[in-house]
Amino acid sequence: MERTQLNRIGSALINNLIWVFVLIALITFSTLSDRFLSPYNFGNILLRTASLGMLVLSQSYTFITGNFDLSVESTMGFTAMLAALLLVPETAGGLGVELAPWLVIIIMLIVGALIGLFNGFLITKVGVNNLLVTIAMLFILRGLTFGISPGTSISFFPDGFKWLGSGSLARFEFDSGNLVLPVAGLFVILAFLVGHIHTKYRQFGRNMYAVGANQGGAKSAGISVGRTVLIVYIIAQVCAACAGLLAAGRLDAATPNLGLGLIFSVHASAIIGGMSIYGGRGTIIGAFGGVLLWGILDTGLNIMQVSPFWIEVSRGLLLLFAVLLDAMRVRYQRRAATRVALADTTIGLEDREFSYG
Repeated sequence: MERTQLNRIGSALINNLIWVFVLIALITFSTLSDRFLSPYNFGNILLRTASLGMLVLSQSYTFITGNFDLSVESTMGFTAMLAALLLVPETAGGLGVELAPWLVIIIMLIVGALIGLFNGFLITKVGVNNLLVTIAMLFILRGLTFGISPGTSISFFPDGFKWLGSGSLARFEFDSGNLVLPVAGLFVILAFLVGHIHTKYRQFGRNMYAVGANQGGAKSAGISVGRTVLIVYIIAQVCAACAGLLAAGRLDAATPNLGLGLIFSVHASAIIGGMSIYGGRGTIIGAFGGVLLWGILDTGLNIMQVSPFWIEVSRGLLLLFAVLLDAMRVRYQRRAATRVALADTTIGLEDREFSYG
């Protein structure tokens, strides 16, 4: 019994290790720079990581089922560029249709859903490898983004479109500075809360974990593996379209390079937050912790005026550390499961001997 409790405590600590890292990062940067612990800085971290957070949420859904989607960064850039073309006048580089912001946002989400449907169809129905499908889609969407763009960035969006990405809900004044609560930050927090409820407390979420842990077992239990994975890819791409909305709104611009190379940061944040590339493990709340840690490290290093080259090195090291941590986590959980199984077997044998005696 004591060993079982220790295994549970160890498993809980491993699964929530991200919050220990977040606390260590906060204490470290607060000690190294007196500018880090400021109300403005915390609001800025939420604002700057909003689009990254939506991509991490999208990747978390695919990770749970044992899949991944490398094309979400290109979806982010493509939907943002498409929105810019539909919003601004022809003189500013747009198509001149100047649609209402709410209609453009709906179009972005529909385009994202269609991309996810296409990816999911090829993977689940045609049987194409998810790595090949999503890499191909990454290049296709990036090429389309450059192809439909006027060759430069498109700016000056309507306020109704920018509000979600750059608007603020409230402003609080403190002696150490002003705290601005960004709309984007609240939107991402709510999105992760919805994702947490959806994956942990709904039947579809339980199906996702079952598919990621053991597809054969999930099929035997009557779960439609193909349908589950297909819906997950649709959700992932809708989240990527939301990331494009937040990024374009914050920057008040759409560029062909928007989101380029961001997929590595997305994977690092999700994995260090507890998601496993092997599927069936991790929580959405933990993934949000990974987003916060990435934002804290990025902001802290910039405040300390660390060279951009060394910041890139730190990002690479964080990604490597995340992969190693995931491998250690999987190994520990397998050993713990083996110990529990052996303990149950021993107890069963003892009970049998007692009944025969």
